[in-house]
Amino acid sequence: MPKNKPKVQENNFYESISKAIAEGNHADFLREMIKEFEEYKREFEENFTLDNPEISVYKFRVTYLLKENVWREFEIVGKQTLEKFSDTIVKSMGWKIDHLHGFSFPIINPEFSGQVSPYVIFPKYTDDDQYPTLKSNQVHIYDIDYKKQTKLDYVFDFGDGHRFEIYFISMRELEKHENLKDFPRLIDQGGVAPEQYPIFYEENDETTNL
Repeated sequence: MPKNKPKVQENNFYESISKAIAEGNHADFLREMIKEFEEYKREFEENFTLDNPEISVYKFRVTYLLKENVWREFEIVGKQTLEKFSDTIVKSMGWKIDHLHGFSFPIINPEFSGQVSPYVIFPKYTDDDQYPTLKSNQVHIYDIDYKKQTKLDYVFDFGDGHRFEIYFISMRELEKHENLKDFPRLIDQGGVAPEQYPIFYEENDETTNL
C-alpha cells in the first residue's frame, strides 16, 4: 500500500465557516481563522516527506529544557507514531501519562527565538479549538523530512510547560535479530528528571522557632 502524507481531518470546517461568513457572523475573524488554518496545513505539508523508509530505526536525543543536563536517547522504528514516541519520553522521565502533549517544528525567526510554535500536533483526544489539527497518532516517525527539520519541539503538560528539544541523530536498518516489539527503546540517558508533582512543605511557627 503506498504511503500518503498525513492530512488534517477537515470534516465540514470550510462549509460551516463559509456559511457563517455568508450570514455575516464575525466575518473578518472567520476569514482570519481560515488564513491561519491554511498556514497551519502548509507548515506540515512542506516538512513531511514520502521518501523515508518505514522499517528503519531512527535515533533521537531528547533534551529537557527546564533543568540542566537532563537528556535521553531513543531508538524508534519509522512506522511508529509520534503518540508512541511521546509516551516513551514521558515514561523515561518517570512521570505519569496524564496530560496533553504537543509536537511542533522550531520557530526559525530569531525575533521569536525560544517561543513555542503555534502550529502544534496534538493528541488524538484533544478537542479542536479554532480549526482542525493534526493528531500525534496520525503522524509517523517516517513522515518527517529530517533533511529539512533536524529538530522538533515537544511539550508535555501545557500547565506546567515541560519543554523538550528532540534532535534527529541518525537512521539505520533494522537488524535481523531485532524485533519491532522491542521499539521504541531508551538506549542512553543523562541527568535526573525532576519530580512530576513535587511536594512542598510549609514550616509552621513551632518549627520556625526551633
